[in-house]
Amino acid sequence: MTAEFKGLVRSLHGTLTAGEASEVLEFVDAQDLSLAVQALCGILLDGEKRVTPETYTRIHSLVRQIDGVDSYLIESVRAIVRAE
Repeated sequence: MTAEFKGLVRSLHGTLTAGEASEVLEFVDAQDLSLAVQALCGILLDGEKRVTPETYTRIHSLVRQIDGVDSYLIESVRAIVRAE
C-alpha cells in the first residue's frame, strides 16, 4: 500500500509543492498511513488545491484500506473535486 500511496503523491506533482509532498511522504515512509492521509487531505483542503475525480478516487481507495481516517475529511475532499 505504501507504493500505491507514493504513486499518488508523485501523480500530484504540480499540485503539491516539494515541501508538501515531502511532508506526506515522511508519514508514508514511517508506515503511518492514517497520518499521511490526514496530511494529504489537509494540504489539499487548506491550500484550495485542484482535486480531479481520478485523484479523489485514488485517495478514497487508499482510505478504505486504512483504519482511523475521519470520514468527514474524505467527504470534505470530495466536495472540492473539479473536472479536469
